[in-house]
Amino acid sequence: MMFDTKFITLGTAGGPVPKLHRAAPSHAITRGERVILIDCGEGAMQQLMRAGIDFRRVHKIILTHHHFDHIGSLFTCLGINMMLQRKEPITIYGPPGTRQIVEGLAMACDVPNQIGFGVKGQSFPHPRDFVQVEEITSDSTFRIDDIDITCCENTHYRPENELGTEGPVSLSLRFDAPDRSIVFTGDTGPCRAVEQLAKGAQLLVGEMMLAEQVIAQLQSKNPHMTPERIAMMGKHLHHHHLSPAELGELAARAGVAQVVAVHIPLDSITPDSAPDFAVQISARFSGAVSIANDLDPF
Repeated sequence: MMFDTKFITLGTAGGPVPKLHRAAPSHAITRGERVILIDCGEGAMQQLMRAGIDFRRVHKIILTHHHFDHIGSLFTCLGINMMLQRKEPITIYGPPGTRQIVEGLAMACDVPNQIGFGVKGQSFPHPRDFVQVEEITSDSTFRIDDIDITCCENTHYRPENELGTEGPVSLSLRFDAPDRSIVFTGDTGPCRAVEQLAKGAQLLVGEMMLAEQVIAQLQSKNPHMTPERIAMMGKHLHHHHLSPAELGELAARAGVAQVVAVHIPLDSITPDSAPDFAVQISARFSGAVSIANDLDPF
């Protein structure tokens, strides 16, 4: 079935280590000429262009959380739009702390803004002139054009019994467009709130973590890691992310129609090996399953 509302996986890697064959986390929802950017990992502007989307069409950016692999190209986004003398507003939505990050990046634009192209009398618009920030949190709802967006806090930072307490927030997002509903888990561990958010969605785009393989790779490349550091990473990878089986369970409980796995943590997962992980998801979920590559449209 063809939809007017499309989800494009711009960057399907996961984690802070750069990957050879996948860009950092970033995705786009397109509807007509409007573009919503979801997260803004390293290379997001170039990935938009590779997908055939002029980055100047982006008018809304939603950040799910503030880990660096999800926000690394935000400075690039502000800077190139400044240099191209953007006048159209960009609204950046994100959890508490987003305003501080954007203001810091805007401050970093002061020097290149003053330099301009080195032509006497020329002036640039400053990102403060065209960027607005709206901080969102669990249970936030808002509308972009004709798409209704609902947020919930997830378990990427803390367990379910601590959700809603003071501290940093990581969000999952639901997009209800006139033609389809799409849920993006962002980074999360197993979470009943995310299951509720995803109920009945046509498309679930969810993260996938391979904790044991990642830990083994970390140890091989960092032989001096202390046992305490390894234990800490193990807790994070096992409890703050989803295994393929857990992603399948989430999809089955939510009753979604299709699952797309992103946030692929290892370069060794290629189009040839991806079906092995799709099988693990399908062991718990009977619908359509895809392991996304960069620039795939859904």
